[in-house]
Amino acid sequence: MAENNVWSLGFSPEEQIQSVISCAIMHGYSKFGIIAPDNLYGEIISRQSIELISVNKENFYSSLFLSNENLNNKTNLYPILKSFLQYSESEETHTKFDNILIGGSKEFILEVAPLLAFFNVDSKFVKILGTETFNNKEIKNEPSLEKSWFPIISSKNNEQLGFLWKDVWGGTNDYFSNAGFDAGIIGINYINNLKQTFPYLKNVEGPVTGLIFDSNGYVKKPVQVMQIEDLGKLTNIKKCG
Repeated sequence: MAENNVWSLGFSPEEQIQSVISCAIMHGYSKFGIIAPDNLYGEIISRQSIELISVNKENFYSSLFLSNENLNNKTNLYPILKSFLQYSESEETHTKFDNILIGGSKEFILEVAPLLAFFNVDSKFVKILGTETFNNKEIKNEPSLEKSWFPIISSKNNEQLGFLWKDVWGGTNDYFSNAGFDAGIIGINYINNLKQTFPYLKNVEGPVTGLIFDSNGYVKKPVQVMQIEDLGKLTNIKKCG
């Protein structure tokens, strides 16, 4: 949808996957497992992942799509996962993948992740990759997801806006309220200055999010890949901004 004078400020599934998969490749991971819901969203993130992974012909990947019926029937789910992971009771560590992407809703992730750990996929040795959905308190405190990576758009002045937001509107702000605030500020400044749209919107930066707007609809976003640490704390993965 992005084009001249139309900007998309969200964080699309494709952008999220590009961030975290590129980061994994940059850090030397090459054997990719992809576990996604059996729906359009799952197809999108799997297709985008495979497109990036396949750039290097030496990389390996395998995808698994799980339906709601699969998740609700543990009798069938266990053998599906065992086969996909090539689980063997005689092996103490997992060897098929060196990283596994889990995409889907919070409920999907919290259903799948503990089962991976049950089948010897230790997140401290097999890197678990996720989407922005991982930026959730329950997920960040799930033991089987410690050391996993996921992408976020990190606003540069979030704390200052947070105080203003709570004082004026109540509640807490998030990325989308920050992006809306920035869009409003930029629009007001444009009207007040009565400048032409194209020159004015060339490399204009949002004061809170750090989003950089261009007149052609492109928005440069300050994406960071984060690692989940003990007690849900986050650390920044170097070279993946």
